[in-house]
Amino acid sequence: MNIKVGTAYNAGTNIYYEVLGNPAHETLLLISGLGSQLVYWTDELCQVFVDRHFQVVRFDNRDVGLSSKTSGHAQPVSEILRSEGVNAPYSLSDMAADTIGILDALEIETAHMMGVSLGGMIAQTLAIEFPQRVRSLVSIMSAPSPRMAISDDDISAEAVSKSLTLDLNNPETYVDLQVEGYRATSGPHFDDAYIRQILQCSFNRCYHPAGWSFQMAAARASGDRLSGLSRLTLPSLIIHGAADPLIPVSSGQATAAAIPNARLMIIEDMGHCLLAPHWAPVADAVAELAKNARHLPLPTT
Repeated sequence: MNIKVGTAYNAGTNIYYEVLGNPAHETLLLISGLGSQLVYWTDELCQVFVDRHFQVVRFDNRDVGLSSKTSGHAQPVSEILRSEGVNAPYSLSDMAADTIGILDALEIETAHMMGVSLGGMIAQTLAIEFPQRVRSLVSIMSAPSPRMAISDDDISAEAVSKSLTLDLNNPETYVDLQVEGYRATSGPHFDDAYIRQILQCSFNRCYHPAGWSFQMAAARASGDRLSGLSRLTLPSLIIHGAADPLIPVSSGQATAAAIPNARLMIIEDMGHCLLAPHWAPVADAVAELAKNARHLPLPTT
């Protein structure tokens, strides 16, 4: 697979990106979740979308992978989860602006935005703040508000606590503990070998545990998006797993209810991870959304 690499710039922040597929096709921009690098969107997964005639762009959000890192002290994740007031060095709006910087660097006017978990929150923010650049919105296993973003389930809370408070320099220990977090939250199709491959690649590319904290602080501090979502007019697809123990399916339902004419797609056997059994139905739904979006004008502001 031919991959084009580059770096975009936004207000002093460098964002590393990769482009796959035919540049003559419409662009699908993939936005990763909390602490996740672009390798979450594996070559095999990207190919599923390339086969449906998308040019795919994947990238490292700020504070992970090969993108810029924030200086200063990172508040422990456990404190961020418990705290009502969060001191965040940047917001989801800043992360959305990073994404627009990628489009500008590639000289792409509009794109279909698809994000998972935290990436879904960034995609929602893009649709609200940059509607003229967003052809359609796909929000997967995400939430419209920080208060809806973490389940009250005890198992989920324990998994989050273990997987988000790691500061380990041993790759085997890091991967083993992260795998257990994924095992607890990914649903019945959990694939140990597939997840290990992603985590090992992430560790090798760049191990930066502070990124989890800074990104979570951004999500917690950015507030509720329900009002902004209610004003959207673009085609929107909200996907959630009924077996998601981390962000409850009610959060996906709330997102869909907030957006006029949004389609809600609930996948019964999907947890908090996009795994191979669900790639084809998700990609088909995204392709259908993109097809419908072609016939609609973009908002002017």
